[in-house]
Amino acid sequence: LHLSVCVSAALVTMAAELIQEDLTLTRRVGQSVSFSCGGTQGCSGSYIYWYQKKENETFRRILVFYESSGNTYKGYGHPQKDDFTAGKTQTEYELKINKVKVDHSASYYCSCWSHSEK
Repeated sequence: LHLSVCVSAALVTMAAELIQEDLTLTRRVGQSVSFSCGGTQGCSGSYIYWYQKKENETFRRILVFYESSGNTYKGYGHPQKDDFTAGKTQTEYELKINKVKVDHSASYYCSCWSHSEK
């Protein structure tokens, strides 16, 4: 029996226009999946937030990735927080699920908040 999980990413516009491609991704249970968040030139030194949105539910913040230090904070009470990791490539931010579960079926959103001082 092979169960497939459909996970999707969507665009959230904040101060910068963030671009998420591959809007629908299908994986079998136990496989890994990564979401990218590009167009983040205006997010340098920022906090990158990742959210999960399930049908008929409100947005749930999963974690925040601190671009300056590379650290991740998961203290928002998301029940699946330990299933997710976040990081940054040379050009994009990423959210990864190492082992997909049926309950991961949802839409995932990124946003950034710049805290640079003026």
